[in-house]
Amino acid sequence: MNSSMWMYFFMVMGILGLVMINIFGNVIISNEQSYYLLKEITEAAMIDSVDLKAYRDGVGWDGVTEENDPESMHCMEGLPGTIRIVEQKFVESFVRRFASSAQLNRNYRIIINDIDECPPKVTITLVANEQFSFLSFFRVKYDSGEDIVNVLTGVLENRTPDRYE
Repeated sequence: MNSSMWMYFFMVMGILGLVMINIFGNVIISNEQSYYLLKEITEAAMIDSVDLKAYRDGVGWDGVTEENDPESMHCMEGLPGTIRIVEQKFVESFVRRFASSAQLNRNYRIIINDIDECPPKVTITLVANEQFSFLSFFRVKYDSGEDIVNVLTGVLENRTPDRYE
């Protein structure tokens, strides 16, 4: 009788251990996937939103001066080869790419903290909340309650040929 109780104890502890490993493994893996998803999509969306006319002809005047917005940096007008992104194109490309790549068992909240068109810099916060899909078999809706937060700041820059010759 005593040895059979020990056997039941170790079986229950083994099953509980496997469940805990599964839960924590999903959280760690989902955080890594969210980070790399955010990183790759931000880079691709920034490249998609480059203003080619401003790159070829030089950045045009956009009506923002040091008096209007003293905190942001501004590109020099008429200097070809300067990279500038368009804010609306970046947001559109980012959301489209993210929606096609995101997983369905998570709730995401995208917060765009900062977009500077020239020089191109974006800061994005991605808040993911995991819903464990293996519990849906038992008709249990479980929300982990913990938000996984990833913050990424990306700067797009180019090499000018005369600087490296």
